Amino acid sequence: MATNYGPANNRDSKEAATTPTGVPTSPGIPEHLVTRPCAGGLVVPWITPVTSTGLYLFGKISHLAQVQCLLRRLCQVCGRRLATPAVLFARSNDLANGCTAEPALCVPCAAYSARACPMLSGRRAHYRAGEHPALAGIPVSIDQALRQGSPAGSWFAVWIRDYDVIPHPAEPDTLAASWQRILPLRIQPLTATA
Repeated sequence: MATNYGPANNRDSKEAATTPTGVPTSPGIPEHLVTRPCAGGLVVPWITPVTSTGLYLFGKISHLAQVQCLLRRLCQVCGRRLATPAVLFARSNDLANGCTAEPALCVPCAAYSARACPMLSGRRAHYRAGEHPALAGIPVSIDQALRQGSPAGSWFAVWIRDYDVIPHPAEPDTLAASWQRILPLRIQPLTATA
């Protein structure tokens, strides 16, 4: 019998917090993430930048951590070495390019992220309309500027054995994890619009 490694598998997680009526308020946190910082009931991914005042910038990626994750094959959430299989989260345009700038995740972190992240879980209908106030005056990438305020796109889980690190075809100064040469094990839609 095959083990279910999909995002719905929650057997290694703590129970999710609930309201008095039993409605979940946050996803269960996998055991290996309990020592990671949390903000708003969510685990702060290893690649999430933090301001000098201690504010975590969810939805942003530390460039240094992104490069380390891609080159050293580390999970973007827990920072541990990836095992096989691993998961890349990709938008529709990433699928067309056969790569994504988002580093891979270990299977337990992918399952947690698919539940916890508002974009991956489909709980947000639109991207943020503007930049985080803590980043006022700091220029955003063209990709980020085009997404600001736009409807949320479809997300996919790309299950991989390995990947190549390449310059991103749309942003050559950015590294990306490519599955063009090493075919994925499977690609599954995450969001209802996928």
